[in-house]
Amino acid sequence: MASGQGPGPPKEGLEEPSSDSTSEQQVVQDTEEVFRSYVFYRHQQEQEAQGAAAPADPELVSLPQEPNSTMGQVGRRLAIIGDDINRRYDTEFQTMLQQLRPTAENASELFTKIASSLFDSGISWGRVVALLSFGYRLAVHVYQRGLTGFLGQVTYFVIDVMLRHYITRWIAQRGGWVAALELGNGPIRNVVIVLAVVLLGQFVVRRFFKS
Repeated sequence: MASGQGPGPPKEGLEEPSSDSTSEQQVVQDTEEVFRSYVFYRHQQEQEAQGAAAPADPELVSLPQEPNSTMGQVGRRLAIIGDDINRRYDTEFQTMLQQLRPTAENASELFTKIASSLFDSGISWGRVVALLSFGYRLAVHVYQRGLTGFLGQVTYFVIDVMLRHYITRWIAQRGGWVAALELGNGPIRNVVIVLAVVLLGQFVVRRFFKS
């Protein structure tokens, strides 16, 4: 079946590629703003939900934002979806990070291994949201252990994984990040939740902790 997806891992086509032309390079350029917006709103949600129990990260609170920009809206939309993953499966994220003990020296390798495992059997928006959620959780985990200024590095980790696994190309074929503004309702929301528990709660933990 001709999909125009090019080489790369098997794709989970939850929706047909958009007929609009969006370059992969544009997706790469937009990813930093999308992730920055995602992190800002995800941290804001956590602060509102937990109050004093969730220590504020000054780096995340002071992130430059363009809330009216399209990519800013995309990040916010994905943060709302990511809230389900963080609330329901935060234990899996925390257990993973506590056992792996990421540091400035090994964080890149650990993030790449775990994040890459999310896409071993294909790409979907649910897996993309799980990737952003894990990037956010890693940034917060490292900050809480005294290493500041780490968010920029995590952003590059996310972009690197997306390039390695043809995720930027996949997003471009669907019209770019703007396509994510249609997510979050009905079956797509359920897919996100299912992927979070299957991939993070079972597959990743089994691969890295029980070997």
